[in-house]
Amino acid sequence: MQTMEGRRRFLSGLSMAAAAGFRDWHELHRRNKTTNVLVCMIYLELTLMVVLLILLPFDSGQVEGRHRLIKPLNFAASMALYLATVVVLLDYLRASIWCKKIISWGISICILIGITCITMQALRGTTSHFNNSTPFDSAVSLLMDIADPLNSAFIFVLLIFALQSKYNISRSTQLGLVFGISLFLAGSVIGGLMVAQGQSVVGVEPGGPGLPVLNWSTKGGDLRVAHFLGIHALQILPIAGWLVDQLKGLSMRAKLAQVVAVSAGYFVLMGIVFLQALNGMPLVRM
Repeated sequence: MQTMEGRRRFLSGLSMAAAAGFRDWHELHRRNKTTNVLVCMIYLELTLMVVLLILLPFDSGQVEGRHRLIKPLNFAASMALYLATVVVLLDYLRASIWCKKIISWGISICILIGITCITMQALRGTTSHFNNSTPFDSAVSLLMDIADPLNSAFIFVLLIFALQSKYNISRSTQLGLVFGISLFLAGSVIGGLMVAQGQSVVGVEPGGPGLPVLNWSTKGGDLRVAHFLGIHALQILPIAGWLVDQLKGLSMRAKLAQVVAVSAGYFVLMGIVFLQALNGMPLVRM
């Protein structure tokens, strides 16, 4: 009986938290109309995820020995999280409506290009990145190679605002945001390195054995590991800064020092997996 009651309380708490989260998201969207296009893109990514999940059991197509729908599914989830992060950042940003609209539309177009190319190529049964097998495939790959750094340029603008303390957030959260955006841009540079060498792996041929879902190589180095850490620093380090700000009894100086320490540790971890990949060593050898 106690177990059943505990489960009921847990499920009730979960549903209440979900409802509160939905209300907060709705309120954020309602008061900040400049991010409408970003919100529409989030819903598009989530819809795509649902469609791909429904198709997954019925589609047997493969690309380089792996289920072809996994890659667009992974990217749709990652892009939805990224877009939601930008929506929140723009809500707290003290900038003109036109500036926010330019950033919103610019990022949305870049993300739309990326997910369209990735999904289209997966449905065609071929790779999207580093694919120069036909003139059409080369054009698709080039289009993504243009959209990705352009997207990073808009995030660089958000970094400039963060360095100017233009966000209505605590100092520790703002510092976490500065480090988070900086490592996001570093992750984007690693993405550029992958484009420059025409593949994401080091020391092995593309398409070899990889970790489930993530597909990171288990036989050689894989730059996608450091790229992944850099891209998601945009969420992790600002949240770390916010959590540090919630600590009671600490001076602001101590809080800022903790944010620096956490960010430095994250940077070291990212550097280790990056050097590991350059030396042809997998994150996990199987």
